[in-house]
Parts: sequence; C-alpha cells; structure tokens
Amino acid sequence: MSKQTTHTISITEKQALITALPCFSGLSPLQSLELAELMEEIHFEPNEVIVEENSLIDCVYIVVEGTAEISHLTVRDLRKIKIKLRKQSPKMIKTPFAVLHTGESIGLNTTGFFSETGIRTATVTALTPMTLLSLDLKKLHEFLEKYPDLKSNMLLASKQMLKIQLIKQSLPFSRVSYDRLMWLANQVEEITVPAGTIIFKEGEMGDRCYLIQSGEVEIITHHEDNSVHQLAILKTPTLFGEATLITHASRNATARAIDDCRLLELKHTYLSELLESENNVANTFMTLMVDRSRPLKNPHVTVHQRVTPDEQTIFILKNPDNGSYFKLSEEGSFIWHLMDGQHTMQEITMKLSDEYNIFAPDVVAALISKLAKAQFVSQVDIDSEATLEKKSKWIRVMIKIRNLLEARIAFGDADRWITILYQKFAFIFFHPVGKILLGLIIISGVGAFAFSTPKIIHIFRHIHDSWILILFLIPFTLFSVALHELGHALATKYYGREVHYMGIGWYWMGPVAFTDTSDMWLSPQKGARIFVNFAGAYTDILVAGISALLIYFISNAYIQAFLWIFALFTYINAFRMLNPLQELDGYYALVDWFDRPRLRQSAVVWLVKEFPRGVRNPKLLKSYKAEIYYWLACILFMILISLLTLFVQTFIFKILGFKPSSLLVSLAFPIIVSLLSCMGIIADMRKQ
Repeated sequence: MSKQTTHTISITEKQALITALPCFSGLSPLQSLELAELMEEIHFEPNEVIVEENSLIDCVYIVVEGTAEISHLTVRDLRKIKIKLRKQSPKMIKTPFAVLHTGESIGLNTTGFFSETGIRTATVTALTPMTLLSLDLKKLHEFLEKYPDLKSNMLLASKQMLKIQLIKQSLPFSRVSYDRLMWLANQVEEITVPAGTIIFKEGEMGDRCYLIQSGEVEIITHHEDNSVHQLAILKTPTLFGEATLITHASRNATARAIDDCRLLELKHTYLSELLESENNVANTFMTLMVDRSRPLKNPHVTVHQRVTPDEQTIFILKNPDNGSYFKLSEEGSFIWHLMDGQHTMQEITMKLSDEYNIFAPDVVAALISKLAKAQFVSQVDIDSEATLEKKSKWIRVMIKIRNLLEARIAFGDADRWITILYQKFAFIFFHPVGKILLGLIIISGVGAFAFSTPKIIHIFRHIHDSWILILFLIPFTLFSVALHELGHALATKYYGREVHYMGIGWYWMGPVAFTDTSDMWLSPQKGARIFVNFAGAYTDILVAGISALLIYFISNAYIQAFLWIFALFTYINAFRMLNPLQELDGYYALVDWFDRPRLRQSAVVWLVKEFPRGVRNPKLLKSYKAEIYYWLACILFMILISLLTLFVQTFIFKILGFKPSSLLVSLAFPIIVSLLSCMGIIADMRKQ
C-alpha cells in the first residue's frame, strides 16, 4: 500500500515539477505555489499497484523519483490450451506497453486529463521504490473553479468526474456499469439550495430525486398536533426522494436543507430508464426502500403469550380486522414493540443486535414483510408486483402457474354461522354419549369395510362399466373434503374459540378445503390444540365408517361398489393428512405436542448437522428429543403408507386378475409412493 511520509520535497521543487507539465505551464508563480501546497508526497514499494485499469479517477500523480510500468489488461485465449479449460472464465493478463520516469504524470496529458470518461485507461505498477506527488481530484476541481480561465476544458472534465464519483458512492448506484455511470452523470442537473429551503413537502407527488453533493438535509414529518418530528439528517453521498418515483405514491415526509446544499437532481424519466436496464440497481432500490421504511403497528392488534413446556415464551398476535394470527418468538416480540412508526428497519436491526447479539437484517426484513402482507403493520414499502416484474420471464411464468395450481378462495368470516351450527346441532357430537356413539360407528365401520372387501372384489369382476363409478366419486370427494374441514371448525367451537375463515381451492391435482383454526394458538391446553388437529382425520374415518356400514343395508351392486370405493378414498385421505413429512394435520399435532412452531425445519437441521456428532456421542441426543420423535414418526408413516399402498395395489391386481412375476414387482409401486411422500423433506435436507 502507498504511504504518506514527512515532507522531503520543497515547495520550489513541487512548483518546478508542476509547471514542467504542459497542462500547467501557463500558471503564474502564485497559482503554481497554491497548487503545490495542495499536493501530497506519497511513496510506493516495488510491485505495488499505483492505479488500476477501469477504476474511477480520484486523483492525479506526478513522478518525483523512480520508474513505473504501464500495462493494459487483455484477455488470454484459453481455447487452444486444453479442452478442460473451455468452460473456465477468460483469464485476464497484464500486457506492459510503456515505462514512466521522473517528471511524467499519471492521469494527465498535454491539455488536461488523459481519460475523457473519468475511468482509468491503464494499470500503473511501481518497478522501483517511488516518490510521487498526489493531487486529489476534488482539490484540483476547487482550484480550477477559482481560476476558470486557465483550463476551462479541465474544469468541465473534473466536474464530470466528481459527479461520477459521487453517483458511484451512493448505495443504489454502487454496482452500476461504467457506461451507465457516465450516462447518469450527463442526466443529473446540479442545483444549489440555500439553508432553510424546503426541497419537497410531505403529501406532494414527486417527479425527481436528489443526491447530496455537499451540505446536510433533514427529513421531517408533521404530527396531527402540528408538531415536527425529525426522522433523519442526511449527508453526502445520500440519495433521497426516490421512493415516490418507484411506488407512485405521494411523499411520505418533508425534506429541508439545514445549510447551503449542492444537490444532483435526477428526474423520474431517467431513473425509470435505469431501473429497466439494470436489474441489480432495481433490486438495491427495493431493498433500500424497505430498509428505510418505518413500520407502524396496527393499533387493533392484541398480543397474547403462552409459555411452552421448555419454558420458552411464545407471543401470538391477533388481528381482529381480518381474523388473522401470527406467532412470534421472544426476539420477534422485541421487534414487534419497536414498530412504532419512528424506527427504521435498519434501526430495528441494530437494536436487536444490541439486545440479543443477533445481527440478521434479512430475517428482520422478512418478518416485517410478512407482518405487512398480513396487515399487522403499515408504512412498509412492499410491492410484490414490482418485485415479480424484476424476475426473469420464465420465473414469472412459473410463479403464475404455481399460483393457479394453488388457488384458494375464502368465504369471509365464518365464525357466526359455525357458532350457530354448533349450538343448534353439532354440540351433540361432543357430548359424552355422542362420543361413545361415534366411536362405535368408527369401529363397526372399519370392520364392515374389511369384511366387505372380498365381496366388492367379486362385484368389480362381474359388473360392466365399473370405471363410471370413478366419475361419480369426484363430487363425493369434494363433499368429504368439506366435511374434513368442518370437523376442524366444530372442534374449535367446542373449545370456545373462533373460526374466521373457511374456503375451498385447488392444490395441483386435486380439490382442497381449508379452515382457519389459528385462534386455538391462544389456548394454553396442549391437548385441546392436538384434538383440533386430529378432528379432520377423525371426521374422515367416521364418514368412511358410515359409508362402509351402508354397504350392508343396500342391495344394489353398483351402489355397494361405489360406497366401498368412497370409504377407501376417505380412509386414505384421513391417513394422508397424518403425514408428518408434509405440513398437514399430523405434523401440526406434533408441533403442538412439543410446542415447537418450526419443528420440521429444526429436525432437518439437526439431522444434517448434529446427528453425525450425536452418533459418536449419544449424550448429545438427549437435548433433541422433539427432533428424534419427529423422525421416528416419519419412519413409521413411511412404513404404513407402503403397507397401505400394497393393500390397494393387491386389491386392484385381484380385480384385474394380474399376478406379479416377483416380489420386486409387487414392492416397486409402494416404494415409489413412499419416496414421493418425502420429496419435500429431501429437498429441505439438500438445502442444508
């Protein structure tokens, strides 16, 4: 690295070196003296890089002593070396073409700056110990402003270079290409703003943003009582006022000059053109807008807390405006209480770091974004459509296809009519006598299903057009899915909780229904929450049992076959909902059993990162009881789903009169089904 040392070069020597350069030969003795006093003496060791090609010009140099090599970066052709190198990136090598000696300059030519773009055109490397005079570009520009008649072309060039430097230093433009930097420098307009001037007012629609070149700007808001609240003091090289250009919303604050300011003004047209052509700039702008947001809690939201068996406190937010809920950890609750409309996301991130020694800006932003989308907080600039538009075309298409395949429609607040249904009729099912009766139906139904199976196989072998029964099954499956969700809803009412949303939808290859039972999170009773989770599968088994029993009361062979198929489908659906590998009823029952909201994620992390150490030291396994039981439940489910698949396969083979040629053929499909059921968890493991 270069080092500044004590002065060993006299002012007279500096003046002589300066005036020896053609571009400064016309300076008067006083002017050359003033310029000499601005120059600093620096030293470089051999092989040190003095300036690098393609970097911004920030200063110019005069060689006092030593020699340096000037080189260009060129692309080395690797195609003829080895085949294995063809996929590698082109290798950049330095090609020397000149040597600098005493009295020569770096960055200057006979009339002014060597570069017309503000970008270094070559790399300069010290060959011997070197002494140089360095002149900062900003100081040179200020000198030329005092004497504009000396070199008007140098003054204009230095002004342009300073603009480029300032734009580059601003975060949104830090990764802009050099061509775009020069384009931007030509589009911005330099303006002077006296102290106390209002640059823009809160509530106005904006058509331009500003970059601070010098001076300070304060951002303020006015409260309802007309009091003024200062949100921030901005200094160079901060960009401000850009949010309204992107969101097309009015200004959310007032900007006022604290002292005399020089600003670079960029109009909306040019910023829009830049965002369309530079994806990384657009992404940075979106991140910056979110970071500057000052989230404000919805005043209607209530906070409830519950202590888990391992003495961790879970905080639950309830939004009565839309009946939504949100779980927070202790750290999440800390973030929630800071969302008072005064703290920015950056400030919240730093306070979280100070309090819990956790620096996680991405986690803070993700949490606040989710809360904003669920209407728990406001004043957060989140534009999902704009973010989507910045993705590549094929990703946008895939996201839209996925949204179509996972469409859902909610029927508004269902709590009122669910409450009426429970009070008028459904409460009977939860009476002790009703529970005993339903239990008998379930047990009898399983027996009826098993004993009727040989008869149903015989029926399928002899009836014609049996495939038509599958078509009739479709509307009945919708009915079964609806009853499943109704079971969850009525169980929730049994415990005196609210059911705000119910609806239907389509999930990839089949219809779905859903019920919002989030109000059960507020219940301190673990058993109650688990019962509600199992209520849907319980309803399925009950419906399947009734269907199986009806086989013995109806003589029509087609109807008997249909009832058996419907019972089989409903039993399978009940069993499928218990799958702990997917976030279904069985998984959420385990979550409530262990009071671990992110059980699946923690289990995956444990298996990938901690289990290998636990095998070597079994004592470590004691701390991961929930994760171990989760994986045991997954293994048990995979075994059972394989056996169930084998049963259904055997039934179909008997109807078709097909006999597998080997045990491997019989087990192939059950193994495939078992693997497909855990594809999601395998993907999670690969991410870890």
